[in-house]
Amino acid sequence: MKKIGIALSLCSLVLAVLALNSVRVFANDWQDRGHRDNGKHFNGDFNTDKQLTRSACGDKLGKPIIDVTENVQNDTDSGFGANVYFPSAGNYWNVESYTRHIQVWPTGETSWCAIVLYDNGHFNAFYKQTGPAGTGIIGSDVDGEMHGGYRATFNGTLLSTTLWSKNGFVGTFNYDCDIAGNCGPGRVDWVGQYFGPGYTGFDQPWWGWQYKAGGHGTWVNALEGSTGNIL
Repeated sequence: MKKIGIALSLCSLVLAVLALNSVRVFANDWQDRGHRDNGKHFNGDFNTDKQLTRSACGDKLGKPIIDVTENVQNDTDSGFGANVYFPSAGNYWNVESYTRHIQVWPTGETSWCAIVLYDNGHFNAFYKQTGPAGTGIIGSDVDGEMHGGYRATFNGTLLSTTLWSKNGFVGTFNYDCDIAGNCGPGRVDWVGQYFGPGYTGFDQPWWGWQYKAGGHGTWVNALEGSTGNIL
C-alpha cells in the first residue's frame, strides 16, 4: 500500500502543540484497536495462522454468515508511555491504513465467533512522539507495514436487514483520527452494522499486531505480550 498522507489540519495542530513542549504519562485503549498492557513479554515468532482461522472458532463450522472486506484510512494506534504532544491522551504514535477482512460464524442460537484480519497495512509514525514500547523518541520519516487481527466472541441478534452487505466489499472509511486519538464520524463499529444494539459479551480470546519499519525497528503487541519498538 502506498504511503498515506496526514491531513493538513492534523499537521497544523501538531505544529501548534509542539510549542507547548509538555510530557505526561497516560494510557488509553479502544475495544477494536490499541495496545493491551498484559504484563507479558512476547518471545516467539508472530504468526496469525493458528489463531485467526475458522478452526479457531470451532469444529465443523460451515461458510461464514458474514464475509466482507473494508478499507480503513487514517486510523491511529496507541502504545505504552506518554503522548508528548497531548498530555491528557494516550500515546497514539502513528497513523495507519489497512484492509480489514471480517468473517463471522454462528456458534449457537445467539452466539457468534468473528475472525478479523488486518491486511495490506501501512503506517506513518508521528515525528518526536514516544515509541510504542513506551521508550525512546520516534525519528523523522519513519513508516512501514503492519498486519494482524483478532478473534472475537459475543452474543447478539442478527439484524433482519443488515446495514452492510453480508458479502463482498462494504466500502472505504476514513476514520480521520488525530494524534490525540480523536476520530471523525467515519469511524464505524462493524458489529453494529449486523447486530442489534444489545449485543453483549464482546471478548477477544486472541489478538495481535506487528509493525515493521525496516532499520527503525519492529513492534509486536499480542496476547502473549509485546516486544521491540519503532524509533
